[in-house]
Amino acid sequence: MSVLTYFAGVSRTKKQLSVQDREERVCRVLDKYMEFRRTSNTSGLDGLQKAGIATLESNAEVTELLNRIVAHGEHHPLGSDHATVFLGVDLPRFFRYAAQNRVNFFRTSIEQVIKDSGSQA
Repeated sequence: MSVLTYFAGVSRTKKQLSVQDREERVCRVLDKYMEFRRTSNTSGLDGLQKAGIATLESNAEVTELLNRIVAHGEHHPLGSDHATVFLGVDLPRFFRYAAQNRVNFFRTSIEQVIKDSGSQA
C-alpha cells in the first residue's frame, strides 16, 4: 500500500511541476510582449517572435498567451483574421520555424511561413 501512495505522490508532484513550468513559460513570454508594447510599440507577429513565443510547447500554451494579451486590452497579435489564417496550424511549429530561420514577418507572408514550416495540419 505504501508503494502505491509513494508513486501517487510522485505522479502528483510531476503534474504540479508540469503545470508550474507551463505557467512560467506563458508568463515569461507575456511579460516580454507587454514590455515591448510599453516601450517600443512592437506587437503582432514580430512582437511575439521577439518575446520568445517559440519557447512555448503546445497550441494550448500559445492560445493561453494570446488570450492573456487580448485580456490586457491589446489587439489580437495574430491579426483580425487569425481564426481563418491560422485554422489548423500547429502554432508552436510555426513559431519555432520562424525563430530558427529568422523570419522577418514584414517581408515574408504568413501563408509562406505556414507552407515552409509544414505547420498546416
